[in-house]
Amino acid sequence: MTTKPGLRERKKERTRQALVAAAIELFGSKGYEETTIAELAEAADISTRTFFSYFASKEEVLFAGTPLKLERSASVLAEPLPGERPAALLLRSFRFVLDQDTDLTGDLAKLRTRLILRTPALQPFALRKVLEGQQELTRGLIAAYRGELDPVVAAAMTGALVGALVSTIATLLGRSEADGGAPADPERLRAEMEHAVRTALGEFGTLA
Repeated sequence: MTTKPGLRERKKERTRQALVAAAIELFGSKGYEETTIAELAEAADISTRTFFSYFASKEEVLFAGTPLKLERSASVLAEPLPGERPAALLLRSFRFVLDQDTDLTGDLAKLRTRLILRTPALQPFALRKVLEGQQELTRGLIAAYRGELDPVVAAAMTGALVGALVSTIATLLGRSEADGGAPADPERLRAEMEHAVRTALGEFGTLA
């Protein structure tokens, strides 16, 4: 039975979403480096001190959806279907995440990509987050096939998935940014990501 979050949890989530909304607005209009934590806090109607109860830094706000995405992926990886091979399980976990929210295709994803491409200071942080996410996926995949899956192969599979996602997002959103045109359509972005991931994981076995 699913337990509804309490009043305190709902209030915290509203504040967290207010900070993300403030980041989308202020980073987009003023610029990432020009926006201060104090300004983000003020826009969300909280103190600067309270900001750090939600995020450790400005950079973390841009990756606000990452922990939940990894949690959702882990929930799928923890329960492989009978006879399901690693590549198919990894693809199913990706699809589940994609179905649950728009963090990979929505406004925050577009802003995050644009800022990373434009802001060299953000790039090491973004790379670290990508690598941390890949390592967590690798641990989950190894645990699902304990004693059956070589850790190097598991890392190669998760690296293929993550690399396909990053490349697709950077190519489509980065091309829109460079051309000065309209942002990539979310449905097209979703379809292109799934095609890229299927192609990358197809090298590791059946996806049926």
